[in-house]
Amino acid sequence: MSPRERAARAAGPKLTFRGPPHRLTSLVALPEVAGDVGNPSALLEGAEIHGFAIRPLTSEGLNMGKATLRLPKSTPPGTYDGSVEIGGRKLAVAVEVEPRPKIDVSPSRLTFEVEPGAEAGAEVTLLNLGNVPFHVPAASTFCVFDGSGVDHAFWVAFVSDPVEGKERIDLLLDDLAESHGGLVELRARAEERTVAPGESRDVQVTLRFSDRLRSGHDYAGSWDVDGLHLRIRVNVPAKKGKAAR
Repeated sequence: MSPRERAARAAGPKLTFRGPPHRLTSLVALPEVAGDVGNPSALLEGAEIHGFAIRPLTSEGLNMGKATLRLPKSTPPGTYDGSVEIGGRKLAVAVEVEPRPKIDVSPSRLTFEVEPGAEAGAEVTLLNLGNVPFHVPAASTFCVFDGSGVDHAFWVAFVSDPVEGKERIDLLLDDLAESHGGLVELRARAEERTVAPGESRDVQVTLRFSDRLRSGHDYAGSWDVDGLHLRIRVNVPAKKGKAAR
């Protein structure tokens, strides 16, 4: 008998599990005898089950339990029908698997030494650990900031006397703006831009930095898109004869 047929014959209301594939949850009514859940089991059509467990919520004064269903992390999003058995009672279930974009990047951080307005490049490898295809964008932008900028802005705000018409918060915000290293323009090249779940892809990235970068300062930011997080650190060499702020 298939999980769909078992679900059709299952007694009681239909349960709905929702969440990412490795952690789908639902509240379930416990048997009248507290804690008598037996050996809970689950069957699904079109999906493998890695685990099914129930945590009673009786300590919270409820005769309910939190049921957690675990499927492979690569299970595609969608609705899967099936059934569960709790304490000898069969219930029909609908399992709604949500998209789970997750991209592993190697290396996970890139460090560059560049002049203001310069370009730099590197190769990274993307591994799709999620359950949906990942599309490598041809162009992206993100910001970088001077890591010491926050501390310096607070120092300026507290030790300086605001001019007429300004408050200390104005000094803070004005100085914080100085720590903004501008937008980074990132271009990505790959033989194939779609990375299916479980696949990897080598990607050549080229980054153009803003002329807002200041000599003698360090900046940090990240390329973030659809489950991908690549940290970027930038060092701008100090000009000879000039000290950084």
